[in-house]
Amino acid sequence: MAALELPPGSRAALLEPYGKARLTRHRTWVHLAVEAIEEDDERLVRRELDLVAGDNVVVSVRDGPIEAVDRFPDEVRGNTSLGKLDAGTFLAALVDTVVATWFARIDEVEREIDRLDEIALRGRDSEVFLVEVLRLRRRIAFVRRAIAPHREAFAPLARLDFDIDERLGKPWPGLVDRLERVIDAIENARELLVGSVDIYLGSAAQRSNDVMKALTVLSAILLPGVVLAGIMGMNFKLPFFDEPNNFFIVLGGMGVFAIGLLVFARSRRWI
Repeated sequence: MAALELPPGSRAALLEPYGKARLTRHRTWVHLAVEAIEEDDERLVRRELDLVAGDNVVVSVRDGPIEAVDRFPDEVRGNTSLGKLDAGTFLAALVDTVVATWFARIDEVEREIDRLDEIALRGRDSEVFLVEVLRLRRRIAFVRRAIAPHREAFAPLARLDFDIDERLGKPWPGLVDRLERVIDAIENARELLVGSVDIYLGSAAQRSNDVMKALTVLSAILLPGVVLAGIMGMNFKLPFFDEPNNFFIVLGGMGVFAIGLLVFARSRRWI
């Protein structure tokens, strides 16, 4: 820290998590804090990564393991132009690796939404579906709350009046565009989740329609038999009732009516 000539207050800020992305600039150094999103025990957690760029030096401070920082040496290994980078460009490369992990988290959410669509179409696991929707909704909200404040931190990097020591170089203004694409991806994931709910509601409505259709057709088939049975049960002294074989004629009539209604419903594509 002494090599960067940081004020005591700035040194203390590196050791205490701020809980939000921020950018601090000085004549000879830049302090950029970003929030990494890590998977910890099947839940997402935020870990702050503080990056301080000075004259030909970049210092990183983190409050726990961060996948992007651990992976960065493997990504730049073999890059012969790495030693020619100025501090600002090197800082931007580190931040870009963090941004890549944000995309990875959103991709994971989208894959889970695809699996949720299958549950919605099956329609038999309504409780599982609702629990998963709530879990993914909270996951998306968590990612958005972690990433949205970076707009305020990254915005000065793209402004023409962002003036720092020329020895630091210019932090990559493309970071702002990358951030906007991440936020767009988050919004797209949220819309996909809403679409999954629409699929579930449509599937539930379709199942209700199928049940009502089956009950209606069944009622229509049984109605003629009920009417005939009611007529034949009337207490009138008619010769027709004295013939035992007429019972089978009535049964045959009920069958004819039922088959006729089935054929009519099929011809109208009701079933």
